Amino acid sequence: MVALDPLERLDAQMADVSDVYVGAGWDSDRYIAGVEAGLRSVICLPFVVSAKVEETGIPDTVVGEMISGQCVAHSEGYWLVYQPETDRFLCFWGTDVDKLGAHGIFGSPLGCWSA
Repeated sequence: MVALDPLERLDAQMADVSDVYVGAGWDSDRYIAGVEAGLRSVICLPFVVSAKVEETGIPDTVVGEMISGQCVAHSEGYWLVYQPETDRFLCFWGTDVDKLGAHGIFGSPLGCWSA
């Protein structure tokens, strides 16, 4: 298995907007550009974080299970996490890095960040 660099994977997936919700009447290009700019402004050097899987769950996990990954961006209780073993981005939530929750948000980096 080839190890994937979390920041390289983030950059490669940044163009995927397939799961970004854009409300009726919104200027989608402007909204998506804002989400991307916001995410890019809080990218960090990757570090390991863990979270407890909460309802609604995440595929291939059990509610209550602890999961971890490489944090690639964080701000105000949002933690964008990359799991290289599944090649998946997730959103963890919480203000205390030692007590984060994974509430079922996964997909593209922008899809997670806009959730």
